[in-house]
Amino acid sequence: MVLACGVAGGFVNVFIGDSGLHLPKVENGVWRPGYVGTVFVGIIAALGSWATAKSAVLFGGGQLPVSFTTGDLANALAVGFGGAKWWKSETEKDVLQKAAAVAAGKNRDENAAAEIATRAPFEALNAALRIR
Repeated sequence: MVLACGVAGGFVNVFIGDSGLHLPKVENGVWRPGYVGTVFVGIIAALGSWATAKSAVLFGGGQLPVSFTTGDLANALAVGFGGAKWWKSETEKDVLQKAAAVAAGKNRDENAAAEIATRAPFEALNAALRIR
């Protein structure tokens, strides 16, 4: 159940912003994790949040029951979403930094500047690359 919540939280992030449903790839020199990467980070975040809230003997020792509540379910969903969103934001930050660096080395273009300022990160990078 925790993994399913991590998948759900990560998958919701796929459709927020300009990511869309694509496989991992390198585009214009920037790595795009795609839905596989976003969902994976959601799973890891949800699993980590649930595991830190529980205490269970994994190897040797006694047998302690591990419970799973609706609160655990909600926490796993929220942390899966948040973890995936954080990772996606880091990727988009890198794209925007590259767009700024590319645009700074080119001629002044008011239309491109407006497009870079108002578009999604990968669209902004494409606009910066089109400046002559």
